[in-house]
Amino acid sequence: MSFKFTLVLLALAVVAIAGFGLAQRQSPPPSGGPEATPTAVLLNFPVSSLTSLDLKAGDRDTNLVKDGANWKLVKPSEDPNVDQAKVNSLLGQMTYLASTRLVAKPGEDIGPYGLRNPQLTVTLSGGGQTQTLLVGDKNVNGNQYYAMRQEGSDVGLIPSSLVTALMDLANNPATLRPSQTSAAPSA
Repeated sequence: MSFKFTLVLLALAVVAIAGFGLAQRQSPPPSGGPEATPTAVLLNFPVSSLTSLDLKAGDRDTNLVKDGANWKLVKPSEDPNVDQAKVNSLLGQMTYLASTRLVAKPGEDIGPYGLRNPQLTVTLSGGGQTQTLLVGDKNVNGNQYYAMRQEGSDVGLIPSSLVTALMDLANNPATLRPSQTSAAPSA
């Protein structure tokens, strides 16, 4: 290699290193980890105050009320034999529900998310307060649903597994079916 060619390569290397150093100085300092995805609190209901759960999915209306320490089905038909574990598990997920990701702020158009005519409405009541969650369309990936509080909260994404469980409860209320035991013939 010639001396001129080596000198040109050295000059280019110095310029590249200087440019890299300048770019590093102008970039913001690291925050100690990846940037957090903004989320929204969609429901925040004190579990001890909860006395009623109302689910509306299409033309189905399912209502459960707390009777003492247990839940009983009021709509579509009255039935005290409710699967308490199933209802309590679902309510445990609902009383404090934060979205996995924020997609729209209050006042923004909710039409693209299917929230003008929600496919599922979940109302928690008790202790003098009521909070209603509206569930719209699935996201593009199909693994989450758009949701917001009826009172005009942020629009966020919630897991489809939760929506599936709520739809199942709305369409097939969590009543216990008595186990059929047949008496063995005595010899």
